Amino acid sequence: MKSMLIGTVLLLCVYALPAHATFSIAACDDEGNCGVAVATHNLAVGGSGVAWAQAKVGALASQFETNPHYGPDGLRLMAAGKPPARVLKQLLAGDGNYDDTTVAERQVGLVDARGRQAQYTGATALASGWAGALGGPGYSVQGNGLAGVAVLGAMRDAYLGSEGSLAARLLQALEAGEAAGGQRSGRMSAALLVRTPEGDWRDTDLRVDSAPQPIVQLRVLFEQRQAHAAMIRAEQLMRQGREADADAAMARALSLAHGWDRIWARAARLAMARGDAVRAREYLGVLWSSNPVMAGMELEGERYLGLKGDPVVEVWR
Repeated sequence: MKSMLIGTVLLLCVYALPAHATFSIAACDDEGNCGVAVATHNLAVGGSGVAWAQAKVGALASQFETNPHYGPDGLRLMAAGKPPARVLKQLLAGDGNYDDTTVAERQVGLVDARGRQAQYTGATALASGWAGALGGPGYSVQGNGLAGVAVLGAMRDAYLGSEGSLAARLLQALEAGEAAGGQRSGRMSAALLVRTPEGDWRDTDLRVDSAPQPIVQLRVLFEQRQAHAAMIRAEQLMRQGREADADAAMARALSLAHGWDRIWARAARLAMARGDAVRAREYLGVLWSSNPVMAGMELEGERYLGLKGDPVVEVWR
């Protein structure tokens, strides 16, 4: 009996959990960037088949009882030029009662790169506390198990009233939804996905699989990603001889690092490269306080010969 119970638990773990009590925003901007921000009271929403996006094509969120086929099929149909309303109709018609559920348990929002959008909330999803959806040119907002209609309104207003990259605007919308009450049952995971026309490292794919405050943690990850980009920019500017601009970029990187040791290590290297041993020592001190092993490894190279003999630095070696 015990072995049968263990086997049942392991079997359940193979399948993705449904994204009940979820709110999300799907959007595309004028540059062809498309993405989704989502939060849920469930495990690992970033890997559950909820969020889908393709640059210059569209974005789609499939939630409540997620049908993971909706994402790739929906993007394929939008890439072929079909408007979201027709795509949505075709997805629902071909649902096939995936995973022994029906379209009554689906909630879907989709938008294409031309700004057209469509939403659907099935009867069962609609009965889950407060549930609904709204959309406008370039965006679709949807949620279920929410504190109320104000959650979606706050997300819409935050998205439309914000500036910056699509990723930044989507995250602000998600934060606004949480501030307006979010999900009634609680919170557990969040994700931010943006596909850009340039692709590769310019895309955003950040996930908080389980945390007491997943949207707060998602913000930390987003800012650390910005810190990394700012540090790369600082290094490029330094190579171009633009030291003042490099200093500004490095200051931004450090302000967004949230204690990320690698950012402080790169800052120390950059300071030494320009002959600023005093600042390099300061940055190494921050690195040592968070990761003494890494600080010691960092000091093994020849780039820090200018600090050789410094009594404080010698302790870190």
